[in-house]
Amino acid sequence: MKKLFCVFFVLLQVSFVLADDFEDGVNAAKKEDYKKAASLLMQAGKQGNSMAQVFLGLMYKNGKGFKQNQKEALKLFRLAAKQGDADGQYNLGRMYDNGQGIKQDYKEAFKWYELAADQGLTDAQLRIGLMYQLGQGIKQDYQLSEKFYRNAAKQGDPDAQLMLGLAYWSGRGLQQDKIRAYMWVNIAAANGSHEALSQRDDYEKNMNVKQVEQAQLLTKNCTANNYKNCD
Repeated sequence: MKKLFCVFFVLLQVSFVLADDFEDGVNAAKKEDYKKAASLLMQAGKQGNSMAQVFLGLMYKNGKGFKQNQKEALKLFRLAAKQGDADGQYNLGRMYDNGQGIKQDYKEAFKWYELAADQGLTDAQLRIGLMYQLGQGIKQDYQLSEKFYRNAAKQGDPDAQLMLGLAYWSGRGLQQDKIRAYMWVNIAAANGSHEALSQRDDYEKNMNVKQVEQAQLLTKNCTANNYKNCD
């Protein structure tokens, strides 16, 4: 029992050291001390810290602290993704999506996005929604596109809220509803989407006063309920 406790204590100490290396590395990167950041993050990454692997991947991808190297970024994202890290899965999907460090492959991108989306990552949910909408790597399906936009929109993602509003306005994947279209783009605009702000103004020109008032009331209620029960 004593030996087991000692092993556990050593492992706990190692985990704290790795966490410190990661946090110190991130803090160094924020201060633009990329040399120090790279050294600390590499220590944590080599010991299997998936967050460090993702961060290092982004540094290689963007040429921060290292010479820009898409293949090395891809390798690090893959290591994190295979550990089930949602950010690793998303960034690996992006590499396949954009053909960075590897041949462009929408099907492979979709596979990794889907894994990240299942963990609730809004960026992945948004990208899957767009892939279903455009038929990239998967059969075009407006209803599934709307489903993924809605999942991300309910988590407060302004881009997803905008896309859901556009879906309501066009009636693709769901019944056309100008009032809810206005509501979602209005919410997206309030959350900082400049494109949504412009879209909302365009919608308002094609709605009567009563419709706009209804949409504004729905906006207030939806926001107050943290984007739940908005339909």
